[in-house]
Amino acid sequence: MLICSPVVSIIILNFNGKRFLDMCISSILDQDFTNFEILFVDNASTDGSVEYIKTKFGYDSRIKIIQNDYNSGAVEGNNIGIRNANPSASYIFLLNNDTELGPNWLSSMVKVMENNPQIGAAGSKQYFMNERKRLQGIGSFIDCCGFNHQIGENQIDFGQYDREIIPIFASGTTALFIRSVLLKKIGLLDPMYHFGFDDVDLCWRIWLSGHEVVCVSKCITYHRVSGTPRNLSRVLFHREKNRIMITIKNYGLYYQLRFLPFIFAFDLSQLLVYSLTNNYSSFQSIVQALIWDIKHFKHMWHQHLKIKYCVRKVSDKEISRHMFKINITELWSRIGT
Repeated sequence: MLICSPVVSIIILNFNGKRFLDMCISSILDQDFTNFEILFVDNASTDGSVEYIKTKFGYDSRIKIIQNDYNSGAVEGNNIGIRNANPSASYIFLLNNDTELGPNWLSSMVKVMENNPQIGAAGSKQYFMNERKRLQGIGSFIDCCGFNHQIGENQIDFGQYDREIIPIFASGTTALFIRSVLLKKIGLLDPMYHFGFDDVDLCWRIWLSGHEVVCVSKCITYHRVSGTPRNLSRVLFHREKNRIMITIKNYGLYYQLRFLPFIFAFDLSQLLVYSLTNNYSSFQSIVQALIWDIKHFKHMWHQHLKIKYCVRKVSDKEISRHMFKINITELWSRIGT
């Protein structure tokens, strides 16, 4: 354990996740690093999650329960936890409730962050819970059109990502470790994304602030894949409206004019494909996404100006060096998927 170790505020968002809680919280309490608090943010669960925490872990004063009166959603739920974190905490750790931390996770992460002040946020190697040598990924890179590319996804780990610090563009909020002082400067997660891209948006702002996002390979996280089926039309709606929002918010005007035409051309191509294949639900999702972006342009532009004047220290040209280069063939293959 570090001498005079910094305080870490661990935020666990929960909605009817009682079956996961023993595994998740026990893996935290078993860490060799002990200078932390756990903020258990419950989004109005009905499965007895809060009662379970009180009964199973009530002996540990480091665990604090925040009960929301309604389901605030994943993004705003995390923000509620951040706002209630210990003011003296050096780091905020966003952690899903359906995860398990490997040994020495916290001490390894804190050591890397303390020794590398240029790192603003870090993720970890993430494995499937039930297949513990197969990677869910180590992080992602975004391309200029806003598509997210997972690194290491579904690969068997044979040591190909064993460098201590691996540069990435973004890490998901499944297990995201952030400097708290940085959040005060760049702002919290944007709940307007609702589903997806909120983590990429946050990490993009970290890069714009002059800091880096990395994966710390010594830190191992096991994550259970949700078996809950999703409404594919809603997933498509959020993906498309979020891709436009993230570029308007974070690009400067020149790069907006450079890449937004590609994004709109892609969406128009999707509309053509969906109309020719009679896929009316997907057609409607794209139209709704475009309408949503038009209706919420004022919010996006306000955020763009806030980032421009209060966050940005790095040019888009420099940021683009940390993005995937666009592949027209791959982009074309995504149309209609």
